[in-house]
Amino acid sequence: MGERANDPSSKSNVPINDPLLSTPVARLLALAMGTGVRVFDIAAERSVGLAGLVGVGSGPDGEPQCSIGLTDDLDDDLRADVLAFGLAVLVGTPEVLDESPDGVLGISRERLPQAGNGAGNLAWHMLQTCGRESPSTTFPLMIIQSDE
Repeated sequence: MGERANDPSSKSNVPINDPLLSTPVARLLALAMGTGVRVFDIAAERSVGLAGLVGVGSGPDGEPQCSIGLTDDLDDDLRADVLAFGLAVLVGTPEVLDESPDGVLGISRERLPQAGNGAGNLAWHMLQTCGRESPSTTFPLMIIQSDE
């Protein structure tokens, strides 16, 4: 089977094909960085029941900044799945962030059955491209209650 002439993944200068990006997490982090999405760690003890956060806030220059927080106790497989889901939410269904008063939603640790469409399906396809077979890349989103 020959290469498709217009397949961007076949070009050696595409970040996802960088030989230093040897894991799905590394590939997804490169994707996030290349698209301007900030990825940061969250202390697990401060995020009970959550695998991460996804949201849009203001960057240092006042411009909108997409962000994904990942709890620091996730194994590499779950980290990749949650990161892919967060990216898919930001790209495919950003309107769900309007459900939260501050534009940030929690990503549950609980996996749902694999979605056939929406953010979970998009995340599954991203992971396939990055070399990971996942049982499900669909997670519940939840509004975070403030302690105020």
